[in-house]
Amino acid sequence: MSPQQPHHKPIVAQDAIAEDSTTNRLLDHDEAILQQQASDKSSLITTNPHSSSPSFKARIFYFAYGSNLSPTQMRLRCEHDPATSGRPLAIARIDRWRWLICERGYANVVPPKEWRVGRQVSYGEMVSVSSAETQQGKEEENDVVFGVLYEMTPEDEYLLDGYEGIDHSAPVSQYGDKIPIASRPREQEHGAYNKWYVPAKVTKWLVTEETGNEEDDITALVYVDEKRVTVGAPKFEYVGRMNRAIRESLELGMPEKWVKSVVRKHIPES
Repeated sequence: MSPQQPHHKPIVAQDAIAEDSTTNRLLDHDEAILQQQASDKSSLITTNPHSSSPSFKARIFYFAYGSNLSPTQMRLRCEHDPATSGRPLAIARIDRWRWLICERGYANVVPPKEWRVGRQVSYGEMVSVSSAETQQGKEEENDVVFGVLYEMTPEDEYLLDGYEGIDHSAPVSQYGDKIPIASRPREQEHGAYNKWYVPAKVTKWLVTEETGNEEDDITALVYVDEKRVTVGAPKFEYVGRMNRAIRESLELGMPEKWVKSVVRKHIPES
């Protein structure tokens, strides 16, 4: 008889309503995980091709595309330093990606064809094109996902990892020959999402100290569920949070036509 294989309990994303949180999730944080975060980013920071400024290279932004489009929710989730981590810095876009509500009932994005792994390869093309309209009213050739940029502290990134269900024990990426390790450092393994670091382009800076910044091409953390890539219905509680996110992000300057043509196909008004 072969020895029984250990049972791995799936990492469950804590994507419940942030307002229901009554515990300080930083109390059980592991210093080793914070060091792992820094290590995963280190090669990206030193080789970042998207910035000519040394000081700008060291900045890794977070690209929110789902309910975290809401600064209100971000401030509630980022308990360590909500004033910093919950402050929206810019509207940005990631090109050639696709937006959807996946079968788990939450927002997800699918990467460009050459970067797809696992079920993304088979099902990615079944996701509708996430196109925006140009000023001439014509659809752009490439897919695009718009989002809000934040700059989180390491501690708040750890907290957000909990909400997104990141498996901090996941092994190093097995697709280094296909996707740069700097862009996808680890496997998703038992997590609900994986952490990717991808090129993004700022379309509008939102804070005074950044408005004169000539750096529009940046690198951003994006949470990607590589396993659930087919379209599904949004969870009931998620609809309300997404409507808040839509409302608040539109007030910040998210492209209304893109929101209507892409997000509103999945999220009913409430």
